[in-house]
Amino acid sequence: MSGTGEYALGMLALAAIAVSMAVAGRALRRRLLPGWRGAPAMLAAGLLGLASLVAISELLGLVGLLDGVVLTAACLIAGVGTLRWEPLVIGDVRSEPPAEDLRESPPVAAWEIAVAVGLALLVAVQWAGPALLALDRGIYGGDSLWYHMPFAAHIAQSGSVTELLFTDPLYLNWFYPQVSELLHADGLMLLGNDFLSPLLNLVWLGVALTAAWCCGRPYGAGAPALAAIAALMSANLVFSRQPGNANNDVVVIALFLVAVAILLNARRPADRGPLLVAGLAAGLALGTKLTVVPAVGALTVGVIVLAALGPSVGRAPRALRAAAAWIAGLAIGGGLWYVRNVFVSGTPFPFVDLGPLSKPEELAGRDPYTIVHYLSDTDVWGRYFRPGLEERLGDLWPLLLAAAALAVVLWLWRGGAVERVLAATAAFAALAYLLTPLGASGPEGMPVGFRLNIRYLAPGLALALVLASIPVPVAGERARRLWRLGALVLFGGIALLNVAELEPIDTDRLSGSVLLAASLVGLPTGLVLLARRGASRQALAVGSAVVLLALVLAGRSAQDEYLELRYSSAAPDYPTDEQPSTELAQGLGSAYDFARTMEGAKVGLAGTTGALFQYGLWGLDSSNEVRFVGEHLDHGAFGEIDQCADWFAAVNEGGYEWVVTTPDYDQDDPESAVPAVEGTWLRDSGGARPVVRDRLVNVWRIMAPLDPAACAGLPGRSEL
Repeated sequence: MSGTGEYALGMLALAAIAVSMAVAGRALRRRLLPGWRGAPAMLAAGLLGLASLVAISELLGLVGLLDGVVLTAACLIAGVGTLRWEPLVIGDVRSEPPAEDLRESPPVAAWEIAVAVGLALLVAVQWAGPALLALDRGIYGGDSLWYHMPFAAHIAQSGSVTELLFTDPLYLNWFYPQVSELLHADGLMLLGNDFLSPLLNLVWLGVALTAAWCCGRPYGAGAPALAAIAALMSANLVFSRQPGNANNDVVVIALFLVAVAILLNARRPADRGPLLVAGLAAGLALGTKLTVVPAVGALTVGVIVLAALGPSVGRAPRALRAAAAWIAGLAIGGGLWYVRNVFVSGTPFPFVDLGPLSKPEELAGRDPYTIVHYLSDTDVWGRYFRPGLEERLGDLWPLLLAAAALAVVLWLWRGGAVERVLAATAAFAALAYLLTPLGASGPEGMPVGFRLNIRYLAPGLALALVLASIPVPVAGERARRLWRLGALVLFGGIALLNVAELEPIDTDRLSGSVLLAASLVGLPTGLVLLARRGASRQALAVGSAVVLLALVLAGRSAQDEYLELRYSSAAPDYPTDEQPSTELAQGLGSAYDFARTMEGAKVGLAGTTGALFQYGLWGLDSSNEVRFVGEHLDHGAFGEIDQCADWFAAVNEGGYEWVVTTPDYDQDDPESAVPAVEGTWLRDSGGARPVVRDRLVNVWRIMAPLDPAACAGLPGRSEL
């Protein structure tokens, strides 16, 4: 368990990194977006600081030197170097040049600001409940247990961003971009455990809402735009899987909206500065999740076309400069992961065939079907699509989607150049969603994957909803005011309806949720209000330090409680009627309890149930080396081993001290699981002893090298 000294050092290192990257981010913003002020300037500076941290982490990880001490030192050096490079970084804002490249914003009524802050606080309270639940028992989100947190732990252990972790024989998720996992790894390295991970998505919620406000700012529609994203963030589509987890749909939405906000707030969005910063945000989104690829691809084409518009003189060079700035941002933000894929598999995108670049072996998950495949199937609409949309987007889903679609059409019709590019981007993202192979995955006529995979639409839907909150220039000022008011009422009402459906696990933690949300929303809001009233920077810094110190001190006690019951069957609200309650009851819970007693152990894993819910096996401080015992195939593919003798050889070669055998997983019928064949093999091996036996899951102590000769007469996997 982490001691007070280790916690204090970790928090000091975290503070040093945060201050250093804030200094670097503001200096870069002053160079790239000179004269920007207010919320857009803070958003851009925060993005550039984040990008600096990601870049430093990636550079260290490329040479295998990423750890907490080296990362802290590198960030401090970067921060000090930035001060020498840009001495005005600590100067007063009046020392900056006029904000010639920042679009002006109409005045906003105080009541609109109050409504926006209230909505942000309300959604933050909603999200804080699952975050506090995770601090009570651990992160139990499916994808978080499967690969998000294992990737983070693997990066922290290896200090590398190029060493792949082959989590399972079903998918190719080791080829996924991993910016969000890298940030979780940074937190893990600094504190020695994953205490910060359940809280990170609350920060991304704040980024998404701030970016939404900035998107609406030039039109006087900051409050309606924030309400639109609050409606999306409070819907089951996002809320059910993001807060208190390491899932990264919210990260992609936030980063994509930051890119949009930079373009909308720039007076000359085709200039290299705004394009580089917006491209960097889009690149970080690309480096986080594949679902944003269609939207970023469409936006890339759009900004190049945008740069080519205008006077014919110098049109081609202008377009080339714009393309270079945008693509440089994309490459810096997310290019590493796709280049890594080229070296491993021969293609940057090993999930589909790209001309002569072939993907690895076929995935073994659900049958891939597109939504277009079922568009005219009324039975599928009645049984799957309509209930799925209602569950994920709420009872008013037709109104929500209609508003988004109408906004796209109107902006394409009457918008300016930038708005038309964004509307076309949203339309293309929607079309790509309809054609995504896993959008309606499942057996023919049974698209059981549709409900879960509506999240693939989220980046494009977020953009369309923001556009819906901004009045289209088709009428006078009175009509625009009514549009803003109507959008605020509509989206604010939807957000209120979503939050009103809080589950008991959230209301049980209501007081703690309010305190946590107040810290997240109240601190930055208070700083802005005090700054507007003339408070000095010294006073603001001291006040912020006092509040943050109080949070750090409270965090020490919370960390102790978290580590005491993290992935323990004795934890309050241990999963009993939600995923992965079935798998825990099958014996995985006992394996989690045993893994909490190990540190730095080498653990082999058999069976896809264990693979898909493996993170609890990584131990109390995520230091266990958990590896699925499988077969490495061509071009970075990975599969199960069919024969006992070959599997024994792989266990021996891996040097595992322990092996956990779990059943194969049927995602459509998990209760049909049967014991793993590997358990039968180990039982007769003579070199392994079971130390945990609970229903379908066993933990084996490997006492001696496994003898392939003991496999004689034992069935292979394909023979069962």
